[in-house]
Amino acid sequence: MEVHLGGHLGFYGPGRRSRFKVHLDAETTLLELIRELGVPEAEIDLAAVNLAIVSLHEARVGDADRLDLYPPMGGGAPTGTLRLGGTHGHRGS
Repeated sequence: MEVHLGGHLGFYGPGRRSRFKVHLDAETTLLELIRELGVPEAEIDLAAVNLAIVSLHEARVGDADRLDLYPPMGGGAPTGTLRLGGTHGHRGS
């Protein structure tokens, strides 16, 4: 199985690598695999198996799968009203 730990989750990979391979003898739950890898469940915001977003608590994975895990992401515009354009409150003539 190919595993990718996005963002700071790469810290938990073997040798602190974000991309690595894991051999699975049998299909298992995604949650069990995450626990075996030592990645804290609370730090995972998005999981994808074979490029499809899945539930941490319902998905199953096998040796031929690709797993991508991502932490919560931040950035972008603050919540609330976003003002675009020149000066605020100026109406120009």
